[in-house]
Amino acid sequence: MSTDSFLTISDLSAGYGDARVLHGVNLSVGRGEICAILGPNGAGKTTLLRALSGAVWTRGSVRLDGAGLARRSPDAIARRGVAHVPEGRGTFMPLTVEENLRLGAFTRRGRGEVEADLDRIHGYFPVLKTRLRQVAGSLSGGEQQMLAIGRALMSRPRLLLLDEPSLGLAPLVTRELFRIVRTINEQERTTVVVVEQNAHLALDIAQQAHVLESGRIVLSGSADEIRADEQVAQSYLGYRV
Repeated sequence: MSTDSFLTISDLSAGYGDARVLHGVNLSVGRGEICAILGPNGAGKTTLLRALSGAVWTRGSVRLDGAGLARRSPDAIARRGVAHVPEGRGTFMPLTVEENLRLGAFTRRGRGEVEADLDRIHGYFPVLKTRLRQVAGSLSGGEQQMLAIGRALMSRPRLLLLDEPSLGLAPLVTRELFRIVRTINEQERTTVVVVEQNAHLALDIAQQAHVLESGRIVLSGSADEIRADEQVAQSYLGYRV
């Protein structure tokens, strides 16, 4: 994987109203890398992704491929190539699978390209092709997560943000989903930042990882280095180094 800095976060603070959740976060992600964000509940992991996608107030600097994103609107950030799959998936339940996927291409122009991308998404998630006319709310949890990721991919993002993709899914479905995320990363060179409670799976597909606690980065390194850290092993991986 290329190690040139693609996403650079400097002294980032973020929060809701008067409440500050992130405190001076600094990290960078190389072009085409998968970066895992680990940490306990309430550490600020979801807020970090929301800050990157423009959904909360921020102070500090966020740069994507050299262009500043901080304090831009979510729509402007999406048009710069950032796609956010939120915790809980954010699927439009009353709409069909096909309608959800086409909504993901709202930043795109050219009908031919959109049709080609529908075929591309079906290649990653064949089950969605068999459910095109089905309303999203009737899908299983795993299928809804596949749809949410597929919708995000319809925008051809350069940076994909995934918030707890395994939430509520069976282990077998989760493993398959992470396999597909790694395939997308390898085939499309999409940079991925994933927040995930299942640290084992996240570290298996990531090149680097950061541990967030109380809104601050307390540990950073390669996935192997984080996996070998005694604190991480005991707190998130269930064994002693």
